[in-house]
Amino acid sequence: MVHLRQPMFLLMFLLILFWNASFSALASEVKPHEFHLVKPQQVLTIMSWNMEWFGAPQRPRTAADTQYFSGIIRQIAPEIIAFQEIDNSSALQQILPDHQYRIFMSDRQGQLREGFQDGNQYTGFAVKRTLRITDPKDLADLNIRHAPASGEKPRRGRLRYGAYVIVYPESGPPLHLLSVHLKSGCFSRAASQRSASCRVLGYQAEVLSGWISQRLTRKESFLISGDFNHRMAEPGSWLFTSLAEQGGDKDSVRLLTKDVNASCYVRLSRRGKKTEYRHYKKLIDHFVASADVAGAAQRGLVYQFSFPREDVSRYNLSDHCPVVLRLPLPSAHMQ
Repeated sequence: MVHLRQPMFLLMFLLILFWNASFSALASEVKPHEFHLVKPQQVLTIMSWNMEWFGAPQRPRTAADTQYFSGIIRQIAPEIIAFQEIDNSSALQQILPDHQYRIFMSDRQGQLREGFQDGNQYTGFAVKRTLRITDPKDLADLNIRHAPASGEKPRRGRLRYGAYVIVYPESGPPLHLLSVHLKSGCFSRAASQRSASCRVLGYQAEVLSGWISQRLTRKESFLISGDFNHRMAEPGSWLFTSLAEQGGDKDSVRLLTKDVNASCYVRLSRRGKKTEYRHYKKLIDHFVASADVAGAAQRGLVYQFSFPREDVSRYNLSDHCPVVLRLPLPSAHMQ
């Protein structure tokens, strides 16, 4: 029996030696960083907020109001704020955490003929200084006086530009961002598209569609944030349909706010009119994105930040509640 076991023992011993040598050779070929634990996935938080004449005399705010606005921003802690209805950067600076953000006001601010002397509604961005960013020319063609007739050249008015920046996250592709505030008065598909407001909104949709088409042609990631003044989440929205048609298929352009549960309680204070309270249950503030951004958003979170009713009564807030997107970014090791 001893003679039978010795060959088997030698064979097992040689196999163990060979396995150890193979593992050592394999381990020497693997770079040390490949054994590191994967870092938690990065998340880019983007908030879009129409702040209702913030900084303008049309809507004066107290120090307590300003502090409350600042508290909302600190609570959400966005890397990017796409804002609408800001009168000046100094007012915005008062509600931002000290030295944490760079402010990009709309190019319209430098066009005196396209502004007002007694208060303006500018679009723009506040972006964390930790993010690399470039500031191309804004989408100024959204600013028209009237919808042009066929063959007529559009005339500039005093509507808002589409503020445009490109953000370069630590991981993932560059993100092309627009902050928009479109024409009011054409809130649903039931509104007559022949009305002056709907015709202006229709023209603005063509301008946005051209911008989207350019991004898709260049295979660039994009996100349009802001006050569209239209309930695009409703079935049959002609505005979203016109934007979505720019893609080669129906999924190239997505409405990220389609399934958001809207609940925004606000106080409306108009000059010469009685103060009233309203509870809005349908969104006109939206996120529209390219398919890759929409795919990432499905792993994140999109929601509306609602104001407590008692705070609406106590402070001069806004007639819009912020919408928030927490967008997961691809891990750096996947680049």
